[in-house]
Amino acid sequence: MATSLNLSVLKAFDALDLLDETRPELTVALVARELRLTNATAHRFLTTLEIAGVLSVVRRGVYAPGPRLSRLGRMAEELAPLPPGLQSVLDRLQQELGESVMACRYTPRGPLCVAVSLAQRPISVQIRTGTTLPMTRTAQGRLFLAGLSPRDRAQWALAQGEAAAAMKELEPELERLRAEGCAVNRGDNEPDIAAVSVPIRAGERTVLTLSAFGTLSRFEAGFVERAKGVLKAAAAELSAEVAA
Repeated sequence: MATSLNLSVLKAFDALDLLDETRPELTVALVARELRLTNATAHRFLTTLEIAGVLSVVRRGVYAPGPRLSRLGRMAEELAPLPPGLQSVLDRLQQELGESVMACRYTPRGPLCVAVSLAQRPISVQIRTGTTLPMTRTAQGRLFLAGLSPRDRAQWALAQGEAAAAMKELEPELERLRAEGCAVNRGDNEPDIAAVSVPIRAGERTVLTLSAFGTLSRFEAGFVERAKGVLKAAAAELSAEVAA
């Protein structure tokens, strides 16, 4: 029998996931809107997290990371650090492919960009460190889902309010992505944006994704195939660093 989940705990962490470098504070209205909660429920989550020391009240109705969250964040970085050569690999790939490249880490709300090297183009896609991408509509998110067991995917879908029918329809694609070790997004999330993504694994676990992304018109079939090979080689290099 599968272990039952405490969905309130998961929603509380979803609220914390709304924090990033561009949004360092939370309000009841923001949490209610983003997580589709009532104002009363959002207020209860934020107040509970503040009492627990995970959030701090910086002014009336506004919450920022608290001392307990800061301590846990430092521990996470120490216990699961990014590969030391990650940024230099991203910069090298950006030069080689001529497109922006990023690495993402898993969060329940979606892939979190933890490092990026932006292409110097007059028109380019601007994704910054701290950006959270949708899970089911992006190459990065689908790779993370593909790396989960079917039971874990079902539990994730339940916690995130994803329709069971939609997840069942996605299952064959996720199994194919796991077997192929790469995913391509051709405007699935935003009409004119494309991405090629591969997993960085520690054993069987996907710990990061490595992606090239840019405007859809530049991601023709020949470039996509070349990018897959280049990214897979770099992912193998970074996987060795993770395992070291």
